[in-house]
Amino acid sequence: MDVIELASDLIKIRSVNPYFGGEGEKEKGEYVKRKLIEIVKKHNFKDYELKEYNTIDKFGILRPNIVFKADFGREKTLHIIAHLDTVPEGDLSLWETNPYEPVIKDGKIYGRGAEDNHKAIVSSLLLLDKLLEDKESKYNLSLIYVSDEEAGSKYGLKYLLNFEKEIFDKNDLIIVPDFSSEDGSYIEIGEKGILWIKFIFEGKQCHGSVPEEGFNSNVVAFDFSNKLYKELYSKFNKVNNIFLPEYSTFEPTIVKNKVTNPNTIPGKTEVVFDCRILPDYSIEEIISEIDNFIKGYNFKPIHSSGEGRVRREILKLEKPNFTKEDSLVVRELKRAIKEVLNVEPKVCGMGGGTVAAFLRERGYDVAVWGIGEGTAHQPNEHIKIGSLEKMAEVFYKMLR
Repeated sequence: MDVIELASDLIKIRSVNPYFGGEGEKEKGEYVKRKLIEIVKKHNFKDYELKEYNTIDKFGILRPNIVFKADFGREKTLHIIAHLDTVPEGDLSLWETNPYEPVIKDGKIYGRGAEDNHKAIVSSLLLLDKLLEDKESKYNLSLIYVSDEEAGSKYGLKYLLNFEKEIFDKNDLIIVPDFSSEDGSYIEIGEKGILWIKFIFEGKQCHGSVPEEGFNSNVVAFDFSNKLYKELYSKFNKVNNIFLPEYSTFEPTIVKNKVTNPNTIPGKTEVVFDCRILPDYSIEEIISEIDNFIKGYNFKPIHSSGEGRVRREILKLEKPNFTKEDSLVVRELKRAIKEVLNVEPKVCGMGGGTVAAFLRERGYDVAVWGIGEGTAHQPNEHIKIGSLEKMAEVFYKMLR
């Protein structure tokens, strides 16, 4: 199976998550299914099952979830979980090439999704092709391709867990190839808690020439956000060196109002904070601190009338999660990494969230691993062709 052809075909299929205005994963899911069937037919392999757990989202768009199982008669199964959706391309002026036209340069392939998460899709298909050449494995193999990872997994892995007992067993090994280090030495075994929280500042809209007749929600939003930003970083400042970065983060990411002309003072502004929280703190205590801050907050623009109001809305909440370093999946992955890549494996935690969080919450041991240069979500996203092949070799070593 040609690695460049696989990686190129996937980049050409736009599968931006509908939450960001995209068309979804249906076409990419159909492509993956065709490749799975092509591989089993090529090797005349009969002991497999391919099931779909599809659902329809709030936009009326079909969201595919594909589970392929190759049965080698073993007690344990190795699951490899990839996601089919991507984030949008962002500012096209920052791209040197068309995000959906694959370009090969200096041994790398460029395009949206090349690393996130095509590295998982490509390497898993390469693995299956190689494994079925002699049809022997120390574990059964399960390849899972889910939707909606980039927007919270409601229609992806969270939905798939409605069928948990059909798919997973607590003794299984699970790998999520959705994390990267350049030499492949790092294995992610823990993730920070995630809190996305929106603040709504309500004032009174008026003409820009008479600010005293209104209540400028922008001014309050800027003051509030600056003070809360400093307060959270100051109070929740513990360090945990297993994580990258080693501290909790509290970053304002979205600021918006509906004013589009310079001479109108806004009466409603929204600010979103993206908080990534070390397991040293509970998300509940962060929220409690924020609520106390809101209660004690008192500020109004210099020229204003009336009173403003601040309220908050939680957009996303995920608790911190861990896999033990001495778990079977971590030990097996370490062994394979050392043998194939000739590097000393290390464990780490990260602030980014993956589908591993939902499985760890239910008691499964999950390792998050991959090889890449960390270009996910960036313009000119890319990955080395050799990294895709090496990932497949590491998975193959685990199974052999």
